[in-house]
Amino acid sequence: MTEIVRTPEQEAAYQHLITARFREAARIDEAVEAFLVAHADLPFENRLDFTGRKEFLLPFFSHLSGIERAMVVSQAAFKISDRIWRAERERLEGLDA
Repeated sequence: MTEIVRTPEQEAAYQHLITARFREAARIDEAVEAFLVAHADLPFENRLDFTGRKEFLLPFFSHLSGIERAMVVSQAAFKISDRIWRAERERLEGLDA
């Protein structure tokens, strides 16, 4: 196994990003719910559009900038993707039953 060794500056930057994700957790959840409600009537394939998802999420995190904003928006986008795929799997399992 490879051990990752970071300089103190790299470690501080990494911890800053992790802290931002936890600090913004409530807002991430709010953005995810807002996206799912706003796009509930769209077909599954259209809800997977990452560019549209990113455009929808950016205003929720306008108070952030740079890599911090990019990381938080990507975390929200990943959560949306997880929720969309989970719902699709449940729908397909329901059809198989």
